[in-house]
Amino acid sequence: MKILIMSDIHANWYATEAVLARESYDALIFLGDVVDFGPDPRKCIDFLMESARMRFWGVRGEHDHAMAFGIGASPGGEMERILNVSREWGEGLLSSGEVGFLRRLPLEERISLDGMDFELAHRPDPETLPILERGEETTDPVSCRKFILVGHSHKPYIRSFGDTAVLNPGSVGQPRDNDPRASYAVIEDGEASIRRVKYDIEKTVKGLERSRMPYEVKGRLISMLLSGAAAG
Repeated sequence: MKILIMSDIHANWYATEAVLARESYDALIFLGDVVDFGPDPRKCIDFLMESARMRFWGVRGEHDHAMAFGIGASPGGEMERILNVSREWGEGLLSSGEVGFLRRLPLEERISLDGMDFELAHRPDPETLPILERGEETTDPVSCRKFILVGHSHKPYIRSFGDTAVLNPGSVGQPRDNDPRASYAVIEDGEASIRRVKYDIEKTVKGLERSRMPYEVKGRLISMLLSGAAAG
């Protein structure tokens, strides 16, 4: 069985499309944050809604939660303004059905699939994070019996200890490890690996340019895409 693991799509349809063009899969796991920052929240949510009719498991990230329930963001600094402007613009595009889908995503999930156990959450519980960080970090393929799958950091890694691995696939639509390629993970026949794929960033840039967000916010979002790094 081949399991595709995606996280932090952030309304970047062309990055998502590039992953889907490269990888066939039997099951899809999504680790949260489909909205904000990018120009195509509807296409990305609709893809997840369609996937939910098949072998799909997903959880709600903090951006999804805020969009679904009308909660403001407070990360501070320039990022707070970028996020709030992006969210306000995105809210005007979504249908009630799409918002309802975000609301129904659980915050965490436990599943068994292909003889393996999985714990899914967008971000680790702060109390368990020190335990999860004990393993040696790698981006090399790993085989384990149990996987703890998380997103949020936009930086891919695999940490293994014993028969358990903590896997973060990185971000499909907003990488922040100084590599602008879409990042995701695959578990195939029990072996997990981090993968990257180039996509047509210019198409996403043009989508942002066409949006009605303020010029300076669009400029910062474009800079983040091209650099593969967060706003300063």
